Amino acid sequence: MSLIGFRREDGEIEYLEEVEYSEEHLEDDLHEVIHSDPRLVMGTLTTRENVVLGSKIQLPTGKEPDLLVCDKRGTLTTIEFKRDRSPRSAVTQLFDYASSLARLDQDEFFDLTTYESLEELYEAFDHEEDTEFDIDDFEREFAEGLESPQLMLVAYTITDDVRRMTRWLRDAHDLKINCVEFDYYERNDAEMFVPTIIGADETQEIKEREASPKQKKYRRFFGDVLERFKEELPGVTSRSASSDSWLTIPAGHSDVEFVWHFKGDPGDKEFHVVMNFQFDESARNEEMLETMLAAIEDRSLDIPEEIHSEEYGSSGYTRLYVRREVGRLDDALEDEELKEWAVDRLAEFHEQLTPVLDEELR
Repeated sequence: MSLIGFRREDGEIEYLEEVEYSEEHLEDDLHEVIHSDPRLVMGTLTTRENVVLGSKIQLPTGKEPDLLVCDKRGTLTTIEFKRDRSPRSAVTQLFDYASSLARLDQDEFFDLTTYESLEELYEAFDHEEDTEFDIDDFEREFAEGLESPQLMLVAYTITDDVRRMTRWLRDAHDLKINCVEFDYYERNDAEMFVPTIIGADETQEIKEREASPKQKKYRRFFGDVLERFKEELPGVTSRSASSDSWLTIPAGHSDVEFVWHFKGDPGDKEFHVVMNFQFDESARNEEMLETMLAAIEDRSLDIPEEIHSEEYGSSGYTRLYVRREVGRLDDALEDEELKEWAVDRLAEFHEQLTPVLDEELR
């Protein structure tokens, strides 16, 4: 079993020891942990906000998926939990759930969930950041997901036969099925779950083949700047490019993120380099924003553009950002100066502000 070490302020190293999750816990414990925050398993597969639609809801066929999750784009994911090792029968269970869901129309589906309608589900997300994606787009994505949902098996250990089967399903049949296994560490007053998604790259390739021309352009642009950023700051992120109008880069803390983001209408776009603060308490978001703005002034960052700051969304989130006019998305694809600017600004933010963030949140 392995150890994870944490360095305390006094310089001492404190350890968490890996243990087998199945020894003292029930499958329902794992279910409860991920139900409370699906980011634990969804976060490395998609950066979008996710909501739980239902837990062990009974479908008309009598089947009960462990968890149904929907993201901001309307992508539906069916999750099956296994406390310890993943049996091959769990893959069959996921197929059974998917075939049962495919028999439902939208009204029948929402009769079973915690949301009464597609409109209510759409409104559960903050769409201020993605004005190009409206409820019609959301409904189209959701309808496709209901017919063929994304599948996920979560277990302490994913066995070799299940890895082989699910990879074949992705490679040969373009089925979006992923496995998540995790290392589990504990001490008297803390638990740590470290998830690893198996097959994420293949799933991204499937999504890319299904993407619209506009989504492919976003993926192409972000793929280029992401490759340059990884060369500039190795080890900061293992992310792949997305087909969204934004791409997040980790800041080392779950409630803070850096973002590259296209904003505005087609033909009149801006490109923003952003630092978002998304704590539960709005006062904390305001405090962190003020701290970072003060740090920018104190450290004399090499950023000639004006630093903008604001509150956004309905949850009291805050952000700071710099922006640059782009015009059309096609123009951005060929604008080498824009790509260099995007990498330089985010690298400057990351190098100068993450130490301040670490100091504030440790």
